[in-house]
Amino acid sequence: MSGQLVLAIAISVAASTLALATPLVFAAIAGTITERSGVLNIALEGMLLAGAFGYVLGTLATHHALLGIVGAAIGALVLALALVLLCVRMPVDQVIMGMAVNIAAAGGTAFLNRSLFGLGGNLTVAGIGNLHLPVLSDLPVVGPALFRESPLTYLALLMVLLAWLFLRFTRAGLWLRAIGESPKAADAAGISVLKIRALAVLSSGCLCGLGGAYLASQVQTFSDNMTAGAGFIALAAVILGRWEPPGALLACLVFALFQSLQTALQVAGAKAPYQFLLMIPYVLTIVVLAGFVGRTVAPAADGKPYRRQ
Repeated sequence: MSGQLVLAIAISVAASTLALATPLVFAAIAGTITERSGVLNIALEGMLLAGAFGYVLGTLATHHALLGIVGAAIGALVLALALVLLCVRMPVDQVIMGMAVNIAAAGGTAFLNRSLFGLGGNLTVAGIGNLHLPVLSDLPVVGPALFRESPLTYLALLMVLLAWLFLRFTRAGLWLRAIGESPKAADAAGISVLKIRALAVLSSGCLCGLGGAYLASQVQTFSDNMTAGAGFIALAAVILGRWEPPGALLACLVFALFQSLQTALQVAGAKAPYQFLLMIPYVLTIVVLAGFVGRTVAPAADGKPYRRQ
């Protein structure tokens, strides 16, 4: 294999890793924020799916990708509102409710997709072009690999920084972390536990909406279950990242790298059944999570409904 071919593959894998990590990062930051507030958000997968469908509806209705992103946020917010009502306002089991939301999103979007657009589909919507960053995109090797991505990719990276700054250096972030550790103590200190948890869940809906919009904008269509487990991989990234945005980002990049590598191996003609190559990211998720069991400590109140006495 020539050096030029190896370089071309490396550039392709790097660019693909960033692209594949984008929806994971949005969902992982959403999961980090909600779990830091004490709400176990299993519904990331469903929110991503609702966001993708919302993007398609918004883009078709307005013929503008930017308004499609608004539609994506609204679609995911509908599911986030259901979580707020049932998991924050009422003591419904958060795991069961999260799985119910995922099932409802998968079934609901599939039903609406067939009802509105038929079985065959041939549905095509506006995409979001890649952003070529001045000067940086023209750099040799790293320019094509890192600086010619979708604007949503750079927004996802920015959200990691903003989420980290919010959690670590703002009063509201301190309140959110306090609620996730001891909601009773936070309540006694005058912090509105339910209000902050509700805002955390709603913000996670907006973030997942952006992730779903990215997925739909890349393929410029919608297909049933197109998220393909991205929400669950993002949930694993939250755990591997120890409920910190930078750690979640790193975990998302690792998962995306392996997903990109399996694609590169298929293109390179690797002598292995393609089904085994497709399994790589998901097997990695299981193996890594199994190795981290007992080594990470979640926020003390994560997944525990709070009722004011």
